[in-house]
Amino acid sequence: MTTERTSAYAQAVVALAEGEDALEAVGTELRTIAHAVESSDELRQRLTDIHLPVGQRLKFVESDVLRAAHPATRSALAMIIAAERAGELGAIADAVATQAAERRERELAEVYVAAPIDAARQRTLVQALERATGKRLDVQVYVDPTVVGGVRAKIGDTVIDGSVARRLQDLRTRVGG
Repeated sequence: MTTERTSAYAQAVVALAEGEDALEAVGTELRTIAHAVESSDELRQRLTDIHLPVGQRLKFVESDVLRAAHPATRSALAMIIAAERAGELGAIADAVATQAAERRERELAEVYVAAPIDAARQRTLVQALERATGKRLDVQVYVDPTVVGGVRAKIGDTVIDGSVARRLQDLRTRVGG
């Protein structure tokens, strides 16, 4: 859910990224970082703990983990942390990705796979999803072991579930078990 405040932070990040001609990189990196933060209780706690001085929390931005990130991504993350909005990082990153896709006249697609896929397979997947939906897509790929095999994609309110787990569930339903 995007609030006015979340949207305003996303607009600021988009403006910063566009100013650095790095909108695609910043959008992708911020979502990857948000996903990592949401997946780690320890990291989420450290970034959102208001009892820790903001300088301590900002050390994350200059850590080795983010050394390869675009400087605009690190600046955006520092702004979010310093403004005490690290708890909203996921929502802000989603809003940035959505706004970035809209600027390119595309729609955002979240794709979940069981194991990392190479660039060629990702291009093939994007083409297949664009044919299936009739939309131009910006695709974010996430590795999710619960997918088991195949692909699960979320495009707006539409979910395309071609995972093995889903196919097994459908089979069980048809067999009556």
